[in-house]
Amino acid sequence: LDSEVSAGEILGYGFQHVAVATGARWRDDGVGRWHLRPIALDGVEVLTPDDLLAGRRPGGDRVLLFDDDHYYLGGALAELLAAEGRAVTLVTPAVRVSEWTVNTMEHPRIHRRLVEVGVDLVTAHALAGVDGGIARLACVYTRRERQLACDAVVLVTARLPQYALAEELFARRDAWADSGLLSVCAVGDALAPSTIAAAVWDGRRYAEELDAPDAGDGVPFLREVVRLAASS
Repeated sequence: LDSEVSAGEILGYGFQHVAVATGARWRDDGVGRWHLRPIALDGVEVLTPDDLLAGRRPGGDRVLLFDDDHYYLGGALAELLAAEGRAVTLVTPAVRVSEWTVNTMEHPRIHRRLVEVGVDLVTAHALAGVDGGIARLACVYTRRERQLACDAVVLVTARLPQYALAEELFARRDAWADSGLLSVCAVGDALAPSTIAAAVWDGRRYAEELDAPDAGDGVPFLREVVRLAASS
């Protein structure tokens, strides 16, 4: 733990196949589903879920959490900060907080819990930018803006894959033969950030297909095709 491996080190191990599962990191520039380009975040402390999970906390008490991820994490972090005594406002472009959790039947409990711990919920609004501790919130329907004072902004938006190690290994492909290395593959969030379930499935898929024939662009399994047949 806490010891980053290098491509040279991996080549020295003598493995034939390497799966790079180095995960992803949360963006700190506002880019996500709503914003396709970075937004201005001037004069305010900016944190990501990675910062909070590493133990870092906002320096001030007024926290704006912009949730453009729409799954469980934005609500969970808002609850965490509110339970620690901070005044938290959760802003989301969706019409519900943690909207995707409607699919997992968790939404009513998440919304109720956030209200119980005192989180201010602002739905159908996007964070347009911050200047000098004043955040601009834009209605997703009318684009009308309102202002909100804050000491810190927590961005739960998009993630970037940690692909550097895989890239380094591919760049040294000429050294694979001498090291006995046959294949390198990035899997899970290191290839495409998604849900925990998707990352687990991708690791399993890698293991199942490791010794299978190369299917190329085809589907490496048979689908069951159901059709109606005339009764005899």
